[in-house]
Amino acid sequence: MLTAIHIKGFKSYRDQRLQLSPLTLMIGANASGKSNALEAFRFLCWLGQGQKLSVLRHRVDDSEQILRGQVRDLPYLQSQSFTLGCETDDEEWNSLSVEIVLRDDELHIVQESIGSSRQKFPLYRIEQPSSGLSTDVRVAYNNFARGGQKPQITCTDQIAILNQLASSAMFDSGHKKAQKVIPETTGHFQRLLANTLFLDPVPALMRGDSPPDKTLRGDCANLSGVLYTLWQDQAVRPAIIAFIKSLPEQDVKDVRFFEDRRGRVSLELVESFGEVERNWSVELLSDGTLRVLAIAAALLSAPMESTLVIEEVDNGVHPSRARQLLNTMREQAEQRGVRLLLTTHNPALMDALPDSALGDVVFCYRDPAQGDSRLVRLSDLQDYAGLVSQGPLGELVTNGIVDRFVKSPVTPEQKRRNALAWLQKMQGEIE
Repeated sequence: MLTAIHIKGFKSYRDQRLQLSPLTLMIGANASGKSNALEAFRFLCWLGQGQKLSVLRHRVDDSEQILRGQVRDLPYLQSQSFTLGCETDDEEWNSLSVEIVLRDDELHIVQESIGSSRQKFPLYRIEQPSSGLSTDVRVAYNNFARGGQKPQITCTDQIAILNQLASSAMFDSGHKKAQKVIPETTGHFQRLLANTLFLDPVPALMRGDSPPDKTLRGDCANLSGVLYTLWQDQAVRPAIIAFIKSLPEQDVKDVRFFEDRRGRVSLELVESFGEVERNWSVELLSDGTLRVLAIAAALLSAPMESTLVIEEVDNGVHPSRARQLLNTMREQAEQRGVRLLLTTHNPALMDALPDSALGDVVFCYRDPAQGDSRLVRLSDLQDYAGLVSQGPLGELVTNGIVDRFVKSPVTPEQKRRNALAWLQKMQGEIE
């Protein structure tokens, strides 16, 4: 599974690492860099699916946009390059790094490698980047032979190299281990990145019908189709209802579907109040209800070892139900081996976080002196125990205590001096 994302020289980030846990909650003030971190992650996943860098200049439809702004806005400040990467929990070949440069308003991959702490030479790396109008690069690959120069092949710098090394035919017939290990490893990274879903529900699209489907789109336009497929499994139905119960003032007993002559389906919720049933078609459901249904569809259809990313996860959900929604999400994610990366500003949701996940909370902030975005896990703070002992997370954030602990940490020596000063003051008052 993915365990970390590296962000270097991208937008507001100079060099940071976003560690991924089974449940990672990212918090921080507006404009602190949370969206930029998720955008870096999204861009890396997009590259891992074999997309061409050249198409970014021609994207005009908002629904297709992977990045906010223009390509010239991607590097940090006035620099011309940035590096994105990820780590996995594999014992070997567990680190991917991609460096991209902006040249004449176009993006080019100038370095890429998959490495391992057990190996001196990576699985592959770019030995000669392109220049001028060319997009050809020379890539050296590991033939697992001692000494000597590594064999090289020609690739394009417009597509992630890992996508171009997915076939054993790319390597010399005499390099049997390379023919086996390299496609297996690059394919593994491709799957992990492709199985990361960035949930960005668009209620106007979700209210429409759709054909039966197995995988939820990022905009959730095929919500009815995915829930219809899931509903066919009797074992999954209670989980869907459990998500719906996160909604206040509703007692939903059932979910029904209607299929038209074209084979497209639309859903409706069956609600019961005072033993009187009422059906609510998908066109009439609120944005908050649709969002909870989308979260259910995303989690319950996600493959093993996948990652679900949701920005402002509690948007449209009543604060009184935040705990139940988060508990349901965590339970289903654990059962299915899915990692959750969530952001929120809601103190109620922060307070609902279980103690086991509190240390994995990532606080995003702008460095007061340098102005770049920083990421810090709460458990990595020098006085983490002192922080969490002061109250629930939502209260600590609201009162600015987390901000103070991160930006103005108190060293053990300072704590000792403060304690001695307090003790001397108390003794003076007694005397």
